[in-house]
Amino acid sequence: MDSPSSSSLTGNVHDIQFDHKNVMYYAFERCDASLAQLFLKSDDPKKYNGPIPHHIDALLQLASGLEHIHSKNLVHGDIQPENVLISVGSAGKDETTLKWANVGQTGNVSERGKGKTHQLGGNNKWLAPELQLTRKRKRDVEEKNFKEATKSDVFALGLVFGSLFLNGEHLYGSMENENEIPQNIIKGNPINMQKIDGKLRDCYENDLLKKMLENDPGKRMKSTQVVDQLKTIKDKIAGKEKELLELCGRDNRLDLTENIKKLIQFGINLNAKDDGGRNALHLMCRNYSSPKLTDAIKLLIESKIVVNARDNDGLNAIHFLCRYHSSKNLIKATQILIQSGIDAKATTNDGSNALHYLYRYNSNPNLLDAIKIFTKLGLDLMTEDNNGWSALYYLHNKDKKEMKIFFDRDALLGLGGFGLVFKGKFGGREVAVKRVELRHVDKREEDAMLKLEHPNIVKLLHYEKDNDFMYYALELCVASLDQLFLKSDNPKKYDGRMPRQIKVFSQLASGLAYIHSERLIHRDIKPSNILIMKSPGKYQEIIIKWSDFGLSKSVNEKGLHSWTGVRGTRTWYAPEVLKKLINGEKAEQEVFWGTVQSDVFVLGLVFGYLFLKGEHLYGSSETEIHKNIIERNPVNMQKINGELRKYYEDDLLMKMLEHDPKKRITSKEVVEQLESINNKIQKSTQFDIQNE
Repeated sequence: MDSPSSSSLTGNVHDIQFDHKNVMYYAFERCDASLAQLFLKSDDPKKYNGPIPHHIDALLQLASGLEHIHSKNLVHGDIQPENVLISVGSAGKDETTLKWANVGQTGNVSERGKGKTHQLGGNNKWLAPELQLTRKRKRDVEEKNFKEATKSDVFALGLVFGSLFLNGEHLYGSMENENEIPQNIIKGNPINMQKIDGKLRDCYENDLLKKMLENDPGKRMKSTQVVDQLKTIKDKIAGKEKELLELCGRDNRLDLTENIKKLIQFGINLNAKDDGGRNALHLMCRNYSSPKLTDAIKLLIESKIVVNARDNDGLNAIHFLCRYHSSKNLIKATQILIQSGIDAKATTNDGSNALHYLYRYNSNPNLLDAIKIFTKLGLDLMTEDNNGWSALYYLHNKDKKEMKIFFDRDALLGLGGFGLVFKGKFGGREVAVKRVELRHVDKREEDAMLKLEHPNIVKLLHYEKDNDFMYYALELCVASLDQLFLKSDNPKKYDGRMPRQIKVFSQLASGLAYIHSERLIHRDIKPSNILIMKSPGKYQEIIIKWSDFGLSKSVNEKGLHSWTGVRGTRTWYAPEVLKKLINGEKAEQEVFWGTVQSDVFVLGLVFGYLFLKGEHLYGSSETEIHKNIIERNPVNMQKINGELRKYYEDDLLMKMLEHDPKKRITSKEVVEQLESINNKIQKSTQFDIQNE
């Protein structure tokens, strides 16, 4: 989700009108409450009980909004919690935004930041020390035109930050004592600073709050510096959030509760998610096999993690628990989640509920006890998922030998390696059925397909075996990428619809970034392993999907993997792998022969292949391609359409095709760069339309 722009963090006027009595009316965007309502007593009907951003995001939104006001040569002049409004959903579904409002005291300021207003506004409990004036001195300050007016806003912003940290209390004293707060502000004595929770104080006190609350305006931070400092703090917190996700995302039999506590104490957003939309609770329920699982789950829940959060496929924590956990903890963990308010009846994007996952995947000996829990809650054994299969069907057929996958031996879709692919059916839907002799079954590919769940990766729906073969039911696709560029008289040529080029690139990059986030490397990227799928439904959206994980392999924490020899197709190599091939290094050496960055290079080759309508960026023959990759010479780059090359060559392609894998752009950075390119293309298109 993109962050709201600074201008969206200030209240927008939608319309201004006069009536016949010359009364002015302003139409503002609607907000849900003010920040002051957040801290009302629980029995107050005006109390706001809705969502609020994580502390770093809340502070950054407020600071960005004030920076925007100052950038327009304005001061707010009346900063206090009543003038901060809470808007839910205005920046996107499930997004909560804080917005500045009631700018009645706002005045123009000169470029040096000196106020032009002749009115001393604002509640004196929320005024900077230079504005805490006796009547005797008020005229003197007015004559000086409120020097450093923007710095006064920054001080008041620091007071609002303190109010957020103190759940409505004031940093400088009691709200009930009319004189205490102004006196302490003048003295520079924030008496309640020590009441701020230790983890928050560690993050903010010295590097931010004290600099915002500096009594001397000349030494006080500017609003731009506040934003910069908050961004630095946010980066540090984001690093700790990533640590938590990695900790919970590994299969670990140790007690991780102490490590998790330390990360929580850093002030992280416990609801941060990985690229698949999974938070720490999802990952804990998926991967953590320690007997201390229930303690860790309780800790996350007690620390206010969102129990009902969904990942990108619509799974909540209980789905992960039912699918992956066969330990003795299954029952207790399930009960804890239910007691904590999880929606145990929730269905995923493919219509599966907890019972479907229990019956289909789980081998827990206490399965009957788990089933009783869900049936008592009202889950129906006969409820069907999107494939038309009920939980009871999964149960009855779990251990039976009859085939659930059907295929037409005369409808051959393709062949490769050790398997054939036929058109078939599974659970009432058409599928691609990959049949592999048991002696050639690649457990690595099977594990990868089971592990990977992403919109741009071909989904494994089911697998089973008979006495001779293993059968995999996969999503049915209409063609592979290489079929786009076959000759017009070739019956296998794909002439169907395709998304815009930028969308194709974005889908491929997103899928690859997800593969890498799961600590896997594809290792066999080429156009024939990229499939084109028409989604079911009225509009049949075209989706690009990665397939064929027969060469995928796990990587270590640095993204490195060892190979027992160079694999893949001979014209789709990164230079660091190609050199090993050319030098003839032996398979048994088992050295590290690349990183996930090798996939990124080959993805760049695929992008070039699409730009060049089936030609290779580095030449035509295998020998020429190898030579030019080693010599860093993409000979066909100049053939790419000039307008396209302007957007892609320097900012993306050359970064993906960087010879040194350590300097090469990452798959995640490819996703981000494509978003930037897409924004540039859209702006250019809008400009062209406006100037026609």
